[in-house]
Amino acid sequence: MKNKDRIVLQKLSNYISDVKSFVNGYSYTQFLDDKKTLASCAFTVLQMGELAKRLSTEVQEEHTDMPWKGLRGMRNRIVHDYENIDFNVLWETIGHDLPEFQKNINHILQEEKKDVESLNDDESEDVEKGPEP
Repeated sequence: MKNKDRIVLQKLSNYISDVKSFVNGYSYTQFLDDKKTLASCAFTVLQMGELAKRLSTEVQEEHTDMPWKGLRGMRNRIVHDYENIDFNVLWETIGHDLPEFQKNINHILQEEKKDVESLNDDESEDVEKGPEP
């Protein structure tokens, strides 16, 4: 995985944590009544859609079970039709889809970390052995 992709995935996970903290303890009614929280959540999801566009085709194709297209689509709806955002859809996305998405992103990052550590271990062994005679 390219370093750029790793950074994008880390940022996506961080954005999800932010959104979850914005609505922590809120009911749907409280969410609708708090314009700052609505705007913060919509903007953060918009940013996530922008980030999803930056992921390499390789990562997107390797993880076809991830909702990359849906995230970009939600970003487009927020940008181009902000006044008509379906806040129920946004609320459901925040409460149900994003936690699962974050779990999957973190799993991808963990697997990538294991792969990198394994490569580093192999390289260390080669250095310790020295060149082949």
